[in-house]
Amino acid sequence: MFSLAFDINALQKIPLFDTIINSLHDGILITDEKGYIKYVNSSYLRLTGVSSNDVLNRKVQSVRKGARLPEVLRTGKVLLGVQRKVNNIEYIADINPIVFNDKVVGAISVVRDVTEVVALSNELRAYTHRVLELRNKVREIHRAHYHFADIVCQSREMEKVKEMARRVSANNMPVLILGESGSGKELFAHAIHNASPRFNSPFVPINCAAFTPQLLSSELFGYEEGAFTGALKGGKIGLFEIAHGGTLFLDEIGDMEYDLQSKLLRVLETGEFMRIGGTKPIKVDVRIISATNREIGQLIGEMKFREDLFYRLNVISLEIPPLRARPEDLLPLVEHFLDRHTRRMKKRYTASSSTLDILRQYHYPGNVRELFNILEFAASMSETNEIMPRDLPIFSKITPQPAPGRTISHATRSSEKEVIIDALKSFGTSVECKRKAAKQLGISLATLYNKIRQHNI
Repeated sequence: MFSLAFDINALQKIPLFDTIINSLHDGILITDEKGYIKYVNSSYLRLTGVSSNDVLNRKVQSVRKGARLPEVLRTGKVLLGVQRKVNNIEYIADINPIVFNDKVVGAISVVRDVTEVVALSNELRAYTHRVLELRNKVREIHRAHYHFADIVCQSREMEKVKEMARRVSANNMPVLILGESGSGKELFAHAIHNASPRFNSPFVPINCAAFTPQLLSSELFGYEEGAFTGALKGGKIGLFEIAHGGTLFLDEIGDMEYDLQSKLLRVLETGEFMRIGGTKPIKVDVRIISATNREIGQLIGEMKFREDLFYRLNVISLEIPPLRARPEDLLPLVEHFLDRHTRRMKKRYTASSSTLDILRQYHYPGNVRELFNILEFAASMSETNEIMPRDLPIFSKITPQPAPGRTISHATRSSEKEVIIDALKSFGTSVECKRKAAKQLGISLATLYNKIRQHNI
């Protein structure tokens, strides 16, 4: 009868056998067909922390509780990747049956120390969890706050712009928003992002006019450690990387330095960039929304803005009319602000009719932003819940004077249209000319716009 114990004893007499087996980093354990341990190498003793006297000629299940080796002896099937732990040592065992003349006469277990691998795996899991937490924080910090419902308007001009913005939200094409300062360009950028498929990804705004060219470059593209004097240890991630999968809003793009525009153009064309001081291209998926209150055509003519970049940014263009050109939106905006202020201050605010008259006469060079600032100041100065003309910081700037010539109040309904046409012929049809015509007619600009519409002039 075949004796495994005898053969192992014979193997041990082979020159260098013990030297070879004990030089292995993996642990080796061999049993006979009954599960008695007949051989262990030094690596096995090191990994499991036992001595040869503790295990030799003892059944494996008495030495290792829950051992899977008896299962291999019984079934003759290989078991790979069996995870075990002794004290603080994690290891994996591959257990193979030893077959002779179609009979299982023993088993051999090869044990590999994976303590370091398990520790690294746990660290990786912890880092992955941390990365997810940071990604969620980034998403919370860099998110769009406004929706199309927050864009308050009644004028036909603004409704057209709003509807177009809704339609372009669904795609990934670049959008260029034009308009005077304070007209609501950033509000539209937020709303477009929130209505797009990217709404769950970061919305990252940056004002290009607020940074020097060098600082703006490092903000947009980031830098590697040691890229320049004062660079942070470990480098810095740029806004393009932060905005990956989402939207980057470049406000005041017309103020971007000419050379930096070349780097932006490359990102738009290739979807790749390199950090300052870096050598490896970084791939990003970012939608660009840009805005400016500058006349881009003039900047191109003055060689201050790249024409090729303009064509890349201006795939879709939205032009927001100034507040003075849409007087129908004034009252809804006033009501919107007062409602918002009422909720914030827990105190109901209204504006008197004379206050509204003065607000209608002002031309708002700062647009909606200036209107809200005026109302904020007036609400804080008001001694009652009703805002009066004296509370307005623009009260002293509005000094209506009796206008010579015919006024609307002097005209019959049948001749009203004729009076308006005469005034427009005299003064012109620009916004400023209409303002002068309204003053001549003794009405507000908003009323003039309403009557022009009523009479289909």
